[in-house]
Order: sequence, then structure tokens, then C-alpha cells
Amino acid sequence: MATKNITMQILEALKQAGVDKIFGIAGGGPTADMISLAPKAGIDFVLTQHETTAVITAGIYGQMKGTVGVAVSAIGPGVANFANGTAHAYCDRLPVLMFADRYSGGVHDVALRQQFDHLTFMRPITKAQITLHESTFMTGLRRAVRTALSERQGPVFIDFPGNVATTSANQQVYKLKKAGGNNDSGAVINEADLKLAAKRLSKSKSPLILAGIGAMNLKPGVLAKLAAAYKAPVLTSPKAKGAIATNDPWCAGVFMGGKLEQVLLDRADTIFFVGYDPVELLPKPWSMPTFVVSLDSVVNNEQTFRSDIELSGDIADATVRLTKAATAPASTWKPKEIDDFKRMVIKAIDVKVKGMTPNAVILATRAVTPKDTIMVTDVGANKLLVVELWETYQANDFLMSNGLATMGFCIPAAIAAKMAHPKRPVVALCGDAGFMMRLPDLLTVQRLKQKIVFVIFADDEHSLISSKQIIKGLPKYGMDFPRPNYQAMAKTFGMKGVTVNNPKELKQAIADGLKHDTSTIIEARIDPSGYAKQFDVIREL
Repeated sequence: MATKNITMQILEALKQAGVDKIFGIAGGGPTADMISLAPKAGIDFVLTQHETTAVITAGIYGQMKGTVGVAVSAIGPGVANFANGTAHAYCDRLPVLMFADRYSGGVHDVALRQQFDHLTFMRPITKAQITLHESTFMTGLRRAVRTALSERQGPVFIDFPGNVATTSANQQVYKLKKAGGNNDSGAVINEADLKLAAKRLSKSKSPLILAGIGAMNLKPGVLAKLAAAYKAPVLTSPKAKGAIATNDPWCAGVFMGGKLEQVLLDRADTIFFVGYDPVELLPKPWSMPTFVVSLDSVVNNEQTFRSDIELSGDIADATVRLTKAATAPASTWKPKEIDDFKRMVIKAIDVKVKGMTPNAVILATRAVTPKDTIMVTDVGANKLLVVELWETYQANDFLMSNGLATMGFCIPAAIAAKMAHPKRPVVALCGDAGFMMRLPDLLTVQRLKQKIVFVIFADDEHSLISSKQIIKGLPKYGMDFPRPNYQAMAKTFGMKGVTVNNPKELKQAIADGLKHDTSTIIEARIDPSGYAKQFDVIREL
């Protein structure tokens, strides 16, 4: 049997699984071999400025392309730098493989320099930790891919010893992914249980659907048909925005777990969770006041919320069958009531201030961007408002971190979105503090010659924290920072830089930015004084 270098076999196997890009900063060991040989397997390497950027970018890219993302790092400090990105992938359910250099054989057992236990370090924030070996490397790789892609999706860490990377071994059979799918969708749900759920939903006078991350895997229009069949309003989790289009008559907006949606929850006589991952629920006791039906690909082991009827298995199959099983719905909901609710939300968070409001920035941006724009938002004071106000029309067109809710998400995710969909507009709405956290990776944007429009909510402080200080009755202290020169910054990275003070100027800057052949950084000077009142309206902080 013919033999081939193990590193080359790994790359060819990844290519077969749909991987066409690897992100990160290679070390001097096996990961250097990987990126040097990657083009021979038809895989590009994308150099990032930080390992956390690599994991976030790889995760979002994998999510949007329907396969695993791949990131690489050096031994020791490179693995340590993986940490925040890995925790993000773990809590935000992103399938990522992270390869790191490891000393060869006996050297690993005695070395001290740059040496710590990678596997133990990664254990709390990964689904699995694997060390590759000469005789079983393909088994380890298959396990890593299947583990990352199976529900709930997440990161897998791979220690890659130097002696394994340079060894030749018998040619292995790849088959890293199941044919026709990214993951195990679960068993087909039995007909009796499904009919029981359909009967309950059909007889409910006020059914309410709460759709989560799992609903993002449904085919376009499926969730909308389910809602129409039972005449049930749909609230999506923040990350599931787009699972049902904002302008659908049964789309009621976003479930923030706070005060605004309480009027719908109080009226509901049946709450139907569809693919709702409790990682997106606020950390507080959840006691459902009414009958609960739950549909997910995995069993509700967390018990964050209880279920009266629990359906576990293939969500895609079950939603189609539930739609067909609906009888004449008893629901008394009217589309106008849902529209009135959405109008109430917009009015409730419209707080007047002296300067330009964050709301005005969001609405002006949406007004001048095409319908198919991919929106990326960072974590910070503005996130809650972007989630509520941005109109999204299909899955994966709205990207955010909510499971971990890590700042510094915006730039890496925008890079990934533009790589996955180079012909579509990508716009990022991010706070100034979060933007600065991953600032060096504007070099990655420049290197890739990407055209992204970055709109910065510029108020020179960590407004989310200072707002919490105000709400608690404490003095604002320690959260402000000097204002950067955004126009000079943009020029440094070969981009256009603009400062705007009102929605009219912002609309013009965005329109111009979409026409430029390079990226644009727009400093939108906002008045943050209304944040505390807005947060109090939306939810407890």
C-alpha cells in the first residue's frame, strides 16, 4: 500500500470535508508544515494578527460555509492566545478545529520551555481534546470533525506532535463528514409524540413560538410556514435573527428574556421552543407559567426550562411534519397585534437625547444598505439596540456573539463573512471599545483587500458598564478612554475614514463606503446618555 506524509493526508482529508481556508499564526513545528503544504491540497492560509481572531474567523466562516472552521497556532503562547476565541466558539456553538504545535515524542515529556498542559488548559472550553498519533491520526481527525459538527456544535482542540507531522503512513480513507449533511440531525421523532404536540398547538388560543440557534438550520421559509399553520407569533433568540424574516406577518421580533416581551408571554397558553439553546437565556431562574412544548435535536438535559411535551430528534423533519399535522388552528392572534407589538418595542426604546442616538445610527444604516447586507455587531451597550432594531431577512445574515458575548467579535466576524460571501455587502455596527480590542486585524482586512463598512458607535467609553454604574446609583468612574483619530487610523490601514454627527451625514458616508474599492471606517459620534433608560426598558442588567 502506498504511503504519504501524514500532514498532507490531513490536509487532503480536510479539503474533502469542505475546508478551503485555514486561519491563524503558525508556529515552527507541524502547523508551519500545514500552511506550507496547504496550497497543494487546494486550501488557502489566512494569516491573522492574533490567535483569538483566527478562531472567531474560522468559526464564523465554517458556520457560513456549512463545514468546520480550522485555526492553527504555535506551541505554548499561541495556545494561550486561543483561549477567548475558543470560549466564544464553545458558548456560541461554532464548529472549529484548532491545531497546535506539540513537541515530538520524548522531548514533550521532558521539555519545560513554553510548555504547559494544552489538553487540560482546553478541557473546560472545548468539546474534545485530541492528540494525533502516527497509527491512528485519521481516526482522531474523523472524531474531531464529527464531534465539532454534531449538536451542539463546538470547538475541538488538536495537539499535533512534530514527529507525527513528518512521518509517512499508509494512505487512509477520509470520509470526515456524513454524506449530505454537516452533523447528526437526530433520530426521526415518532408519530404519536408529534401528533400529540400538533394537537396541543392546534387547540391553543394563544400559542407562542420561541426559536433558537437550532432553527437556523431549517430551510428558508420553513419556520414561517410553521408559524402560519398554527397562527403563532415567533420570537427568535438574538443569534437566530433571520430564521424568520423580520417583515413576515408572524415575526414578533427578538426574545431578550426581559421586560418588553412579557406581554406576549403573559398571554401565551402554549410556549413552543424550537431549537432553543439555553446558552442564550439570561442567567436567572426560568419558570414557565404555561404549557411548554419543546423541539430540539438534543435532549433537554440542562433543564433551564421544563417541557410538558419534549420532542428530541431531527428538527428539519419534525417542523415540516408538524406544519402538515396542523388542524384548524384555534389561535386568536391577529397579524396586526404582532405589528402593533413591534411598533411598541421601537417606541419604547426611542429615548430622546441632545446628540445622535444609537437608534438613529442603526435605522439610518439599515435605510441605505441593500436587503441582502450581512450585518455584524459587537458586544457592548449598542448590541441590545442593534438586535431589536436591525431588520434581517434570512439566516446567517446577522452575526453576533451571545453565548459568550465577547467583545472584539466584530472585526474577525466581518472578515469571515466577507470571505464567505465576497460579492455581498458586509457592514459592521460596533462599539468603539470592542472595535479597539481586535484593531490589529484591520491589517488582515487590508491584506485580503476586503471592502467592509465599519460604523463605530463612538462615545469614548465602555457605555454598558458605565450605564450599570448609573442604574446601581454609583458614580460613573474608570470607563472612559481618549478618543482615537479614526480618520488617521483608517489611512494607516489603507482605508477611508469619515466622522459623522447626524443621520444624514451617516447615510451619505455609508452610501459612499459601499462604492469604495476599499474598506471604510465611519466614526459616528453618538450621545450615550439614553442608554441607562433604554436598558431599564429592555431587561435587567
